[in-house]
Amino acid sequence: MANLVDTLKQFIRTRYAGMLDRLELRASEYGALNLFKKQSNGPMSILTDEIKQQIQESFGNTIQIPVLNFEDITISVTRTCEVQTGGADSALVTLVFFTAAFGFPMVPSRHLANNISYQGYYARNFEARRLKLLEFLDGKCVDWLDLKKNTFFPAGMTAYYPVSGGALQVSLANSKEFFNSVPSIMATADFGGRPDVLTNPMGMMYVRALDAQGEENAVNSSYQIASVGEFFQSNRVLNGTGVKSTEYLVGDASVAIESRVDPDCRQGRTIGGDVEPSKMWTTMDVPGIGTMGYYFRADCSDQSTLLAAERMGYGKRVYVESHEWSADFVLMINHNSSPSTRYGSIIKAELLTT
Repeated sequence: MANLVDTLKQFIRTRYAGMLDRLELRASEYGALNLFKKQSNGPMSILTDEIKQQIQESFGNTIQIPVLNFEDITISVTRTCEVQTGGADSALVTLVFFTAAFGFPMVPSRHLANNISYQGYYARNFEARRLKLLEFLDGKCVDWLDLKKNTFFPAGMTAYYPVSGGALQVSLANSKEFFNSVPSIMATADFGGRPDVLTNPMGMMYVRALDAQGEENAVNSSYQIASVGEFFQSNRVLNGTGVKSTEYLVGDASVAIESRVDPDCRQGRTIGGDVEPSKMWTTMDVPGIGTMGYYFRADCSDQSTLLAAERMGYGKRVYVESHEWSADFVLMINHNSSPSTRYGSIIKAELLTT
């Protein structure tokens, strides 16, 4: 019988369109980061234009912001001829930055005989890392809120709910009216206005249930939603044991986030010419994050192991590109000179399962 093996049909492949695998990259809920961004851009933001400018020019330097501490003033009931004493003490708040960077290599020749195009592979790698950075920053914001949450719980505060682990403990029976108590809790701490609330998707299920109970229902609970500024949800807010919903009540203009890029990227540098540089420093706007420093490098590299696995048959000296994005970030909170004796503007609450 004749041998037809050489003419067998090969696997049928389409051009890579990025649709069949698009759900491999799914944006998460970045509510903590979005809350910080919202308050950063508010009219009473603690992130002033002057501080923003100093941050941009601070690479390699330390930023210290002068503040005046709270003064426990005694009101006299008599007049005196003596020279008055007292006055607020000053202090310096030092901003602490952290660096976040991501990148990937590109070997253009890999795509000459591949169903995955250079552009498609580049876009996919970039998007995967952009989403990971959003998740990273969102986690940083959640950790910051938990670290800076209120730790002062006198009788005036525990009269609402008991406290454990630095969080108000709201029983299942009391949870239905919790958001009605939020303005009173914040007013007790002398924070007016409506706080923003950070929770997780499970917590938002509870909020939606309240919002659905409008005037036409037997029990109108939607009025509670009007007691807060805006709800944000994050998958980085985790419930502890016996907790059905975790809430961070964040007073208006309490927190902020800002970033900076390194000087070479700000100034724009190239090595090897402007048309096809072998190295380049510049800036790039990254959606959802803002301006980041971008560093490009083209070089010769031994990629034989990689290309052998792809049956390319070469790779000892191939043209390789390296792409990197980076920025420094700083998280801020309004100054509290005595956290152990004065209310903080971030109050954590846990709505319990029982």
